[in-house]
Amino acid sequence: MLDINYLRKNSEEVKNKLSKRNKKWIVLVTKILTNDKKYLGLLNEIEKINAQKNIANKKINNFFAQHKNDEAKKIITQMTMIKDKAIENEQLSKKIKNEIDTLLLSLPNLPDDSVPNGQDENDNKVIKKWSLPTTFNFEPKPHWILGKINGLVDFEHAIKLTGTRFTCYTNYGAKLLRALIQYTLDKNVEAGFIEYLPPVILNRNTLIGTGQLPKFEQDLFKLTNGFFLSPTAECQLTNYHANEILDPKNLPIQLTANTCCFRSEAGSAGKDTKGVIRQHQFYKTEMVILSNPKESWMKHEFMTRQAEKILEELKLPYRRILLCAGDMGFSAAKTYDIEVWLPSYNAYKEISSCSNCTDFQSRRMKIRFKDNDGKNKYVHTLNGSGLAIDRLWAAIVENYQQSDGSIVVPEVLQPYLHGMKIIK
Repeated sequence: MLDINYLRKNSEEVKNKLSKRNKKWIVLVTKILTNDKKYLGLLNEIEKINAQKNIANKKINNFFAQHKNDEAKKIITQMTMIKDKAIENEQLSKKIKNEIDTLLLSLPNLPDDSVPNGQDENDNKVIKKWSLPTTFNFEPKPHWILGKINGLVDFEHAIKLTGTRFTCYTNYGAKLLRALIQYTLDKNVEAGFIEYLPPVILNRNTLIGTGQLPKFEQDLFKLTNGFFLSPTAECQLTNYHANEILDPKNLPIQLTANTCCFRSEAGSAGKDTKGVIRQHQFYKTEMVILSNPKESWMKHEFMTRQAEKILEELKLPYRRILLCAGDMGFSAAKTYDIEVWLPSYNAYKEISSCSNCTDFQSRRMKIRFKDNDGKNKYVHTLNGSGLAIDRLWAAIVENYQQSDGSIVVPEVLQPYLHGMKIIK
């Protein structure tokens, strides 16, 4: 959430930065500022009335002390009318304040100055590429065919159990998925992250904190009791210290978790319907950092490199993308996407998104720290996939396939599969 005080003092700057995302946000900023002007005007009136009441109370006491009861009663009558006006103003100011807060929750974060202009993925910038796309001396198969040949996945029974966009991993398909979960967690812990295993059923406040609500409710799975299924462990890990004042000596706090994640994919009808790339239920190893603002940009690079290192150890070709303002997530000030090479698409596909959200989320969650000047300041929150496990599974299966349909197990994963070198 943006700071209303900053918005008041820097309205043109805010409008210019948000217009890099989409010019539609200027209308919302204008509406917020219009309401805020009314709100400040009411506060000023309330303050004047309170001053009048204080002066009147002194006069009333003096008149009663001098036995001038009639004069005192006149002032009391006048103040009754003023009191009614004060109550009316207070009620109206609360209503407008609630409207402002609701509108602020619908306003995205400001893009950092280093974020390029642009409206969609066509305006993103390739920052780096690692390794060349995998080539074969035979016609490669997609992971959904390889999975069926080797008995690694069963889409038909998953559909019977639940419906489309669900997957049942079987036999060594399940073992490979579990190996990737453990491997990514181990690598993150080695890098200084603390492992958590949080619940995946969340309340509304948790999702408001990270920015999924109120704007993206249609993308969530809502339960009948008002709770939601988690769309990403970013929500749990970032909210873990909500409403706390942290000791600056403990910063940065680096958390990691692998959880089942759930997304309705409401706006993706017809996209990636084959295989495990875009599912309603999926697994993801998440990284979250709560940082001193002075270190957050350095930590953004550190987190992104952590995701890249895992792909490098698995010897999977990838590229890093700097997202333009129009393609960034709601809460992000700057985002790198990491895309892994998938032969079945003959293209790179997103496998990680690493964002610095600055103090946008921490203001919603009230996560602060005591700075050297003794004042409470908001931490910067960062999140990144390290990595999206189902997509990583697909990348391993496709990039390590052999002509007979078998799959070579990457060397670093072999200890996690009891030394197995070939899946067939």
